Amino acid sequence: MLPKTMKMALAEMLENLTERNLEKFCHQLLDRRGEQKVRTCRVEGKSRLQIVDVLVSTFTEPGAVRVSVEILRQIHCNEEAEQLVTATTGGH
Repeated sequence: MLPKTMKMALAEMLENLTERNLEKFCHQLLDRRGEQKVRTCRVEGKSRLQIVDVLVSTFTEPGAVRVSVEILRQIHCNEEAEQLVTATTGGH
């Protein structure tokens, strides 16, 4: 099976998160250390698809997947992290 596009996989991952886990995901996204910061106004009150666009525009597609996997593991959504890796690499 061909891997999904990274944006499709990110959107599917966010759609599968509970509201509570989405809240945790966004909190961790805003609290990241490093050069690339996401400002609160870019995710606050936004749809899941809009959050995907913020991730991709901030980190590029591969970077958005990497950052999302890191955050998912931090918030103990390990199954979702593995599903995202599998979806974007074709299982490799």
